Amino acid sequence: MGETTRTRACTYFFDDVVVDCAGLRVQKGDEPRKITPRAFEVLVYLAEHQGRIVEKQELFDQIWKERFVTDNALSRIIKEIRQVIGDDADGPRYIETVPRRGYSFIAEVRTSNEAELEPQQSMVGSSQNTISRQPESKSILTQKPVRSETPGETKAGFRLGGSELVVGVLILVIIVAAGLVIWKNQTRTGRAESISVVRTVQITSWSGLDYYPAISPDGSTVAFSSDRTGRFEIYVKQLVGGSGEVQLTSDGGQNFEPAFSSNGSLIAYHSRKRGGIWIIPITGGTAKQLTEFGSHPAWSPDGSQIAFQSGSAIAIGFNDSNAQPPSTLWLVSAEGGEPRQLTDVGNPVGGHGAPSWSPDGKRIAFDSSDYATYVVWSVSLQSGDLKKLSGKFKSATDAAYAPDGKSVYFITDLGGALQKVNVSETGDVIGEPVKILDVSGSRIRQVSISGNGKRIAYSALSTSGDIWSTAISSSGNKTSDHAIQLTQGKNTRNSTPAFSPDGKRIAYVVFSVGAEFQVWVMDADGNHKKQLTENGLFPRWFPNGDHVGFLSEGGFWSVAVEGGLKKKLFDFGGEVGIARLSPDGRQVAFHSTRTGTRNVWLVSIEGGEPKQMTFDKEAAGFPVWSPDGKWLAFGMDHSDGQRLAIIPSAGGEPIQLGLDKVGGLHNDWSPDSDKVIFARQRDGIWNVYSVSRSTKEIKQLTTFTKLNAYVRYPAWSPSNNRIAYEYAETTGNIWMMELK
Repeated sequence: MGETTRTRACTYFFDDVVVDCAGLRVQKGDEPRKITPRAFEVLVYLAEHQGRIVEKQELFDQIWKERFVTDNALSRIIKEIRQVIGDDADGPRYIETVPRRGYSFIAEVRTSNEAELEPQQSMVGSSQNTISRQPESKSILTQKPVRSETPGETKAGFRLGGSELVVGVLILVIIVAAGLVIWKNQTRTGRAESISVVRTVQITSWSGLDYYPAISPDGSTVAFSSDRTGRFEIYVKQLVGGSGEVQLTSDGGQNFEPAFSSNGSLIAYHSRKRGGIWIIPITGGTAKQLTEFGSHPAWSPDGSQIAFQSGSAIAIGFNDSNAQPPSTLWLVSAEGGEPRQLTDVGNPVGGHGAPSWSPDGKRIAFDSSDYATYVVWSVSLQSGDLKKLSGKFKSATDAAYAPDGKSVYFITDLGGALQKVNVSETGDVIGEPVKILDVSGSRIRQVSISGNGKRIAYSALSTSGDIWSTAISSSGNKTSDHAIQLTQGKNTRNSTPAFSPDGKRIAYVVFSVGAEFQVWVMDADGNHKKQLTENGLFPRWFPNGDHVGFLSEGGFWSVAVEGGLKKKLFDFGGEVGIARLSPDGRQVAFHSTRTGTRNVWLVSIEGGEPKQMTFDKEAAGFPVWSPDGKWLAFGMDHSDGQRLAIIPSAGGEPIQLGLDKVGGLHNDWSPDSDKVIFARQRDGIWNVYSVSRSTKEIKQLTTFTKLNAYVRYPAWSPSNNRIAYEYAETTGNIWMMELK
């Protein structure tokens, strides 16, 4: 809870509702109502400012005190408050929504001093239905001494045996009080326990990709996935000198994400080719299929259940998310049976993945990600209560509970650091996250912790993404298997290419370790590279070819190609994942989760109220304009697969392109506005394909073959002679850190 709420002494009354600020309780009639701490803060703030419009940004600044909060998060809080106090958004009695601005508390509010109201309190004894509260830490040293009624006697009637005893007792009280204060302060700041890395050790040394490590509960063995046979299989390696890797699976099923059972005798994993969760003994043998869908399994502490995510990771890279919408968390018995869903689509926003159990089996930590934002949460298995663990970090992934359950580890800075945050049994964060390991120029992912908490296995990765180009004939066929590399980077992504209107130049984004995403421009043959901005994403050319539009800091900007003059055109008024300028330079298509799920929107280049174009219940996004401006192509990411669709830019119903579960979301159009190109994964291999809007004919345009690579963001030259795209390869090995 925020400090403002903890120090309030008033109680608010409206109709039959009582809001007790000091007791942090809400009562409706005679019934105590359960409410989350954040919702309580917002309710009190609105009641305090009854009769005026409270802007959304004011609530963000005063309650969240964080830089990045979505409108959708606030909407969910208001919905919760209305359920608690018995309000209706369509016919509000208490909280009125002011469109595009904020909220107004319209009921008459009475206040009373807590001391005056004490005899009226009837909520005591209902703690199971009220929010939890940490007790205030008051130093005994600051309290006034109690004066005795007679010399040498306390109010309680105990007689002290002389001045020496009094002094001794006071000294003892002071020592104990000081110790308690220090202990409480250390606990609150999350720094009661000092953790340091003694050393890091490389466990594997493969030239390709060793990925997804899992350390056994006793810390003696590491399981991982590797492409050393030409397919990803599961391997195990004993952590003793000279031990080699033992291949555990050999079915060519593209097997990922091994997880040890609590007794270390079984390994669960995900088979991308055959689908679902599988189990195999650590000694080898026949694998058993547990579910028909899902990935990233995690065993419960007692070994009776497995948590998993419904979706799977789209690509392999140090900055790729574990899940995208509409992935949710599920549970299944380790003996098999019908899985049950644990989290819901859109709550929290993003795809839910990479579950990690608390040692008591009551909560699960997980990722929630939607392209640009990665957040770590935990959820209660009993109540579904959600707790945000990663604070203000926007790129938090790979959560892992410590064996004692008192802290959670997670990765931040796009794989650049390992953080640790202390948590309570109910999942509340205690203090600020503490950085355990800073890997500077490297990238780490997928942490796994031994049973004694002294060993952490992880993947150390290197991903180099560059802009490549392939020649295309006028009929839309590739002219050869030869691809030209236009940029060169090490641990750098060169991505999202966009051809200028005359096809002679390419704008693109560069992301280097320790820097922001930057907009660059180069000739179409890769020469004369030049940086345009210090930050920015998804560049698109204005029709005159002199300026480039791009997404940055929640708004849409333009930058002059010559001179580099930047200008902010408008704010989106909410979190936006991708934005692309229309061919005539008058509109921007973008996707956003402002309604809870990812959908496609349009907004004028002059700003104003956005227009929602798709109303998908799971996820629709990554829109791109046809050159004639009449169509928008976009991807639909559903629980049963990904599909491509188009929609008239003037509005209408989406039209699927006849592709079944294509697995491609990043696309562009041919100059004649007939063909849509997209990146597609087949049998674990990424390539660029095209599909005709009129004939539905599909063509493969590139011929890459590596499993540890991906292709993204293809762009078609207006000259109709080339396509450009990002091609990235990831290599890496398993490492281990030892802690003390």
